[in-house]
Amino acid sequence: MKSDRVGIGRTGTLVLWIVALLACISAVGGELVAKNVNVRVLERTGDRLFDQTLNEPGALEGVPKLSSTTPLSITFDVETDNKEAAELDQAFVSLRNPTTGNEVGVVAKKTKRGSYRMELTRKTFRTHFSGSPGTYNAALVLGSFSSGGVFYELGDIRIAGAGKKKRQEEQGASRYGPKPEIHHQFAEAQKTGSAVVSLAFTALAAAPLAGLVGAWIRLGVNGANLKKEAAGSVAFVGLVAAYVVLAGAYWVGVKLFPTLAYALVLAPPTYLAGQYALSRRIQGNIDSSRQQT
Repeated sequence: MKSDRVGIGRTGTLVLWIVALLACISAVGGELVAKNVNVRVLERTGDRLFDQTLNEPGALEGVPKLSSTTPLSITFDVETDNKEAAELDQAFVSLRNPTTGNEVGVVAKKTKRGSYRMELTRKTFRTHFSGSPGTYNAALVLGSFSSGGVFYELGDIRIAGAGKKKRQEEQGASRYGPKPEIHHQFAEAQKTGSAVVSLAFTALAAAPLAGLVGAWIRLGVNGANLKKEAAGSVAFVGLVAAYVVLAGAYWVGVKLFPTLAYALVLAPPTYLAGQYALSRRIQGNIDSSRQQT
């Protein structure tokens, strides 16, 4: 079983089909026999409100009353007709309301070979019974592909509701009725600083570059030496310009780590181009001085 609860619908058709199928296979092995069937109703504190061991089917004395705070516990042993502990392929407790036809199956888990235990938890109670109180017929539905199946009737169990009828109707409407409309709330726009502060910072960042250009204009740019090694000089100046563009891109919106990655990519060719242009220019100056002498 993949879950602890099995909803069987409004009739016992599925239970009857399962029992009939397993009964057809019973000729292969021994017949199943349920023994030591114990029904308990416990308080939340662990005190027993009802405790009875059945010796035969349908021998439940009295009508135990359940609520969400008084869980039901049923334990039982299963043997074959040759007194061997049986290994079941399915075991659950069927609870059926004869008035409404509502039927719910709660899985019994194996505690050891041949022994099983069913616990009606508060979650299962609220899901299946809080909105459908009344008297339920309880029975064990057991089956094994090697030994067939058996339907062991326990008796009647009274299940109380979760509260007032109005509250039950509200719970039913909230579960099965229309849900409230969901209105998406977008995040508020992030507050930014004053435009004056941004412009002032931009002006301070651009001041050194403006001073450099102004100094070039005032002193004059000597481009005669660039002709001595045009390729290396152009490559070096172009790569330096690429650094300036990268700084501007970072200022506009490129993330820090991509900016550092791009700078590392530009570093080796910038160094090589500058070193090559500078060495060729020095070599050119040496050759010029030798020719003059």
